[in-house]
Amino acid sequence: MRPFLTFALFLAVSLPLGAGADDSAAKPADKTGKESASHWRDDPSVLRHPGSYIGGGGGVVRSYAWLPAKKGTGNVSFAGEHDALAFGPLWGWQAFVRVGDAFMEWLAIGFQIDITSASGNKQTIAAFDLMLDVSFFPWEGLGIRPSVGLGFGYAQGEQSWQFGGGGPATLSLAVLYEIRMTRFFVIAPVVQAYWITGQEYDAVVIFAGIELIKWFATATG
Repeated sequence: MRPFLTFALFLAVSLPLGAGADDSAAKPADKTGKESASHWRDDPSVLRHPGSYIGGGGGVVRSYAWLPAKKGTGNVSFAGEHDALAFGPLWGWQAFVRVGDAFMEWLAIGFQIDITSASGNKQTIAAFDLMLDVSFFPWEGLGIRPSVGLGFGYAQGEQSWQFGGGGPATLSLAVLYEIRMTRFFVIAPVVQAYWITGQEYDAVVIFAGIELIKWFATATG
């Protein structure tokens, strides 16, 4: 028993800044010798954002897109001449994946990839984004996540020549609330707004959905 206690003490005193406490330290044994499964919720030494994370989810979107007027290129089926066009509002879906690291209890930085599709009324809007995320946690559970990166979109109307695509800039702002199910697993409702802008394509996407986040302890905790 003494070697185990010595090892647990070593982990507790050698954790780096931003790393979470070890499970053995966060869940001490009760009088019967069994671990307390809920003790980590009340232990102030257990960080909500202990190290690296991977997350993903999906939800519904409301999408709008605009194409500027374009002169013909000789290939009418791909990008023919058309006046300025507006698409939407259309309902659709979005799926995304995020990875990154917590550098402080209130700050995490990572990357996000998402795919968006919306259609209706013989119109289609689609987008793909790769963004850098910076997540702030000003209050327990509440997260604010601005993002910037590359975005590419596509819009098609009733006729094949009503087509446009491009990028490359994307700006985004998300607000989420973490519901901590276990020490390293979080469910978070998310609301996010995107603006994709480019030479031949502009779009606004409003997203509401759910994200599942798995946190990982560092090598020392």
